[in-house]
Amino acid sequence: MTNRDLLKTLIAELPRHSEEEGDFYVVERRYLVEVLCLRHELDKALVEQAVGLCECLLETLSVLRSDELAKGNWCFVSFPAQLLATSVLTAMSDGDSRLFASNFWNTQGIDDAKKDKQRDVLHVIEQARLEHHTGSDAQPIRFCYVAWSIIKLDSKILFYQREDTHKRFDKAAGDYGLLGGRCNQTDVGGMSDKAALLQALQSANCQLIKDDLPQTLRRELREEAGLLFDEHYAFQHWRSLKPYRQVQGAAPNHALTEYYLAIFQIELTLEGYLFLQQRIAKDERLAWLTLTDIERGESSDGKIPYIKALYDDFAGDRSALVAALSELPESFVSVYLSDKDKFGITLPINHSKQVFAGVLGKEKALDLALNARQLALILGLAAHLRGFKFDSLEEFIVLHPHGWVEVDDLSPLRQELTELLALLSGSELVMESRRDRLFRLSIRPDRVFFADELFSFSVKQADLQSVQNKIPVTITRHSFNTGFGVVLDKTEVFKPTLDFAHKLKSLSEHPFSADNDDGKKIEDTYKKGLHKESRFKALGLRNLIREEGATIRFVLPYVCQ
Repeated sequence: MTNRDLLKTLIAELPRHSEEEGDFYVVERRYLVEVLCLRHELDKALVEQAVGLCECLLETLSVLRSDELAKGNWCFVSFPAQLLATSVLTAMSDGDSRLFASNFWNTQGIDDAKKDKQRDVLHVIEQARLEHHTGSDAQPIRFCYVAWSIIKLDSKILFYQREDTHKRFDKAAGDYGLLGGRCNQTDVGGMSDKAALLQALQSANCQLIKDDLPQTLRRELREEAGLLFDEHYAFQHWRSLKPYRQVQGAAPNHALTEYYLAIFQIELTLEGYLFLQQRIAKDERLAWLTLTDIERGESSDGKIPYIKALYDDFAGDRSALVAALSELPESFVSVYLSDKDKFGITLPINHSKQVFAGVLGKEKALDLALNARQLALILGLAAHLRGFKFDSLEEFIVLHPHGWVEVDDLSPLRQELTELLALLSGSELVMESRRDRLFRLSIRPDRVFFADELFSFSVKQADLQSVQNKIPVTITRHSFNTGFGVVLDKTEVFKPTLDFAHKLKSLSEHPFSADNDDGKKIEDTYKKGLHKESRFKALGLRNLIREEGATIRFVLPYVCQ
């Protein structure tokens, strides 16, 4: 006698329910036990256990009426319920029956379509187990220990497109997660026993695994963003989330899962920051989301963050989450060696002229004897520091944010810039280098200006003769050559009042004495308006009206077209 023989006998004694609804009969559990004992000459206690196991299975399938079970009877809910119970028990009793193909659950070398089929089966079963638990406390069968990172730059958080993505199954699940991932056996140290290791990884609330999440973080950041610990970043623990349950998992590892998440705050080195900028430019899976995107739960271009566990940890108060993220420091802050207030440096275009630096309005010529090539290199560094666009670049140069210029070992520029660094040492024209291949002017960008002769001011004569309240005026920064290539010209159009445009014209023709009330009013209007506009500041002109010695003058030619 085999277990299958026992099941075949049980099937023959099952209660019945009519297809047309209405007629049915019940079978006492006690009767089923007696029949199995008599026909197979088995111990009653053993049979009671076998029948009890089958009853658990059928009860889990919700095919038996609970009111009759309470009386010790088996009774099917309906004819379809009878069919399901009979189908499952028949498959169990038949050595050749399988509910799935023999290789259905293999995961090695299978395509996404087969993974999705596995996931679909697990999802239906696990979701039903969660939803229909009478005590609303279905227990997880999968446990994940997860390390997430917060990389914050310019008040944006870096996300990575998930493996189980494209919103194939559940839009609300989200496409993008924080950089990081699940702890696996390679992250756990000090355990040579594979069985013990897997047991720990697949157990609830294991402190041993939690302690190794920093190693998970290091591995995941290397895999997802190419970042190397120490060389590219350091980190510190930010918060551990409350255990979080969800029917989730990258296909086909899909089940009611309990997650233990630790989130780490990342501090990038300069090398890490520059490396990450290049990596993001090349890898479309990496994406920035603003704090507004996170609060809303979706970016303007449809990216959905997968951070429900984080939302839940803040009790669904997304504004509180955003406030906490706002308080976190930036993952990288560029610190300039020269960051003086009310200070400026003005660079000439011609090497025969001097560099001026100092407190604004009191600048003095620097004691620097620059040749044409040295000035061209400084102009290249300054143009990039100010964010100017180049029409073309020399070979072996890479421009990075915050004014950094990376020069390849093969470029003669490397030696030239190294020599320039030595020449400028101790001067107000502060320059710095990293690893003998990264160079920049280490001066706050808004403190660097360019000579007046690089700019022009123009207005149409017809506009000056109009009766409009405001008229367009044009300020152009003309293109110029540098040691890195040609900088493109830049034109901005502003709309001062017609009256002020005429006053500027008058000032350009006849400078005022420094104590002249009309001159001071024109200067004051300029400083409160045009001078404060970000587009004007971005051009690199120190100012349009300047008080020099005993006069107030308009520094550019006033061209009427």
